[in-house]
Amino acid sequence: MNIRQELLSLIEQLSDEQLSALLDLAVSFKNGEKSVNSAVESQAYQDWVSLENDIYDKVFADELTAR
Repeated sequence: MNIRQELLSLIEQLSDEQLSALLDLAVSFKNGEKSVNSAVESQAYQDWVSLENDIYDKVFADELTAR
């Protein structure tokens, strides 16, 4: 599966709240921010990786069960 297909597959599984945070992050990259630091410091990113969001358990479910 190529990167675009994999990303689209993951996006389909996100809630609207998670999509909102992802959109903010994507817009910052589209606007030419080449540094991840500014994106990582953004509220959108902080919301995305917060404990309440739990996105990594969903994204990496296959890897977590393989261990």
